[in-house]
Amino acid sequence: MQAVTFDPGAAEEWLRSPSSDYPDLTNAERVGIDETAYGPRFEGFLRGLDDVLWGEPLPGLRLRDDLGQIGLWLIPDGEVLDQGALITVDLTNGIRLATVHQEVGDFAPSDARGIPALLCAIGHVAAEVCRVVETYEAANPHHRAAATSLPPLGGGTAGE
Repeated sequence: MQAVTFDPGAAEEWLRSPSSDYPDLTNAERVGIDETAYGPRFEGFLRGLDDVLWGEPLPGLRLRDDLGQIGLWLIPDGEVLDQGALITVDLTNGIRLATVHQEVGDFAPSDARGIPALLCAIGHVAAEVCRVVETYEAANPHHRAAATSLPPLGGGTAGE
């Protein structure tokens, strides 16, 4: 059973929909995703991604029941923010897993902007979380056995 699944179509539909809190804004605008000034070449790209991951559940991003929160530990280069990050995922057994350092360019192509840049970045995060969880499970078969016996995904943590 895959640790994380991501349906970019469902996420994009939600991002382009009007916000329930601010009907004059789309959900993307409400969370600070600008179609022209949001992307890997702009300050705030990874911070914005982290805000989306920590915010309300994002439609299309589903975590297996034995996983908790996904987050980013942002890594600056001197005084320049958003130069990279570690991607983390918390397991419900109290263990936090982390990837190796990810350069800002690993999250999305440098020319990506707006919602497409965000969707690409979320896809990268989902793939990296799957990889780090699979590595952990290979080294800890007792965790894998417990994770695969879980019921199918329903709504809930960081999901729909």
